[in-house]
Amino acid sequence: MAKLPLRQHADTTARINGRAIAVRQGETLLQAALREGVDFPNSCRVGGCGACRCRLTSGEVTEFTETGYLLSADDLNQNTILACQSAPRGPVTIEVDLPDATPVAAPKAAPEPLPVAAPVAARAVAGVWDYTKYGLFHVLGLLAVISLLSGGAGITFGLVTIVTAYVLGDAFGGDDTTTPRHAYPQVLTGLLWGALPLMALIAFVSVWTVCDTDPLGFGAAVTALTGYDVLTARAATGTGHHLSGLILTILANGLVSLIAGHELVHRTWDRTSLRIGRLLYAFAFDANFSIEHVYGHHRYAATLQDPATAPRGRSVYAHVLISTLRGNVSSWRIEKARLQSRRLPVLSRHNVFLRGHLLNLGMVGIAWAMGGAVAAGYFLAIALGGKSILEMVNYMEHYGMVRDPSDPVAPHHSWNTNRRVSSWAMFNLTRHSHHHAEGEVPFSDLRPFPDAPMMVNGYLTTMFLTMIPPLWHHFMTPKVLEWDAVHASPTERRMAAEANARSGIPQLWPTAARETPPFAPADTPGRSSDTSDGATRPWAAGSRS
Repeated sequence: MAKLPLRQHADTTARINGRAIAVRQGETLLQAALREGVDFPNSCRVGGCGACRCRLTSGEVTEFTETGYLLSADDLNQNTILACQSAPRGPVTIEVDLPDATPVAAPKAAPEPLPVAAPVAARAVAGVWDYTKYGLFHVLGLLAVISLLSGGAGITFGLVTIVTAYVLGDAFGGDDTTTPRHAYPQVLTGLLWGALPLMALIAFVSVWTVCDTDPLGFGAAVTALTGYDVLTARAATGTGHHLSGLILTILANGLVSLIAGHELVHRTWDRTSLRIGRLLYAFAFDANFSIEHVYGHHRYAATLQDPATAPRGRSVYAHVLISTLRGNVSSWRIEKARLQSRRLPVLSRHNVFLRGHLLNLGMVGIAWAMGGAVAAGYFLAIALGGKSILEMVNYMEHYGMVRDPSDPVAPHHSWNTNRRVSSWAMFNLTRHSHHHAEGEVPFSDLRPFPDAPMMVNGYLTTMFLTMIPPLWHHFMTPKVLEWDAVHASPTERRMAAEANARSGIPQLWPTAARETPPFAPADTPGRSSDTSDGATRPWAAGSRS
């Protein structure tokens, strides 16, 4: 038995507790089992929860993630694997505790090969625009660079232009609900990787604007190349426009590095993408996002155990601080447990958490080398501002959601939006309901789920609303009450009533005082769209393969 490096496998077979099933090329064991009607335990489907653990008794598999984050040393010694992150290299035999002694059911519709899970039969082939639209953030990033170099009022004009384009584009641009089939996914990967040099350029230029010197002769070179004296423009820039430059760079940090980085850190089977993703998050002082997000947040989303899920009544300002602190503690604990399971020293070069913070500090060191303490402090403001945007986005995506930790994450445990500009500029992060329901699906294959719980508007507009707590609660309290009535299971309604009582929001108290439904049996994993009272949530149709 062996667990080997990534390689596409051919069609093969697997025996699950003695039952033979077919495994198609590119499928994980979990995908094949669900397609064949096996009621295989699962929840997050990104290797972050351990619900699909099983024992490999014969054969070889490819693993797509570092299983040490979920499995103990004893588990690893017993050849325990995660079915959602394992593809057989040939015939394999596994043993798993199934919820039903008779694991046979009607076969389900076939899922896509890893990492795609959505059916493709009826999807149109992507055209040129379906690729280039995801380059929108590159255009806006270059606009930010031009604005910073123009100096003075040009900086403020650039900031206003970008914000206006996002907000008005979402307000009047309608929704994008298309999901074409991309025949050249490597083009999309190139766009994602391109975020790293772009963000490096934006950060360098922004820090350069507050330096007394001309690091690397950059200003002189730009002046010679363009004929525009950027050094004189920089010297004439006042404090107010420098503040605009700081805000513009923080916004670019959120829209460029964090969005692309999010997609890349999920590609745990691709070391290059994972490393680029961590570098991008270092611009927001959060290289360790790759630990807590994949192996913590996707396991505990919409529960009290999740640092990134904001309870009802919490302000975004409190959430930024609380989630940052709890997220770092969670990352440390997860990484420490991984090292112990691998029998590696905690305080060593193997510690990804420590390496992440060294990477964060390295970014500050580069800024210091450019312009001393002022430049370092300026970059630190950029990084912490970017981190704040990250936590504001977390706040928006799961505010007020509740879930029994024993139930799988479902589409109704995230706030969704299909606004056109946000979807294009943010690599479909907006389709958050599908992302959490089937975390292994790449951004280009995420489905819109128009009946999922919806945000107020696009991402940037919603983020601005969070900054004014009374306005945020004015818009969100009715949506939270609608979530309780329409989307929540009976068990979740009881949990929601308790959350309402703790919220401090008077409009939520009447529901907390009502008699709540009795606890119902937990939904069967993989079938959480059905409620015990016979109701079917509107997002259920087609929500899972």
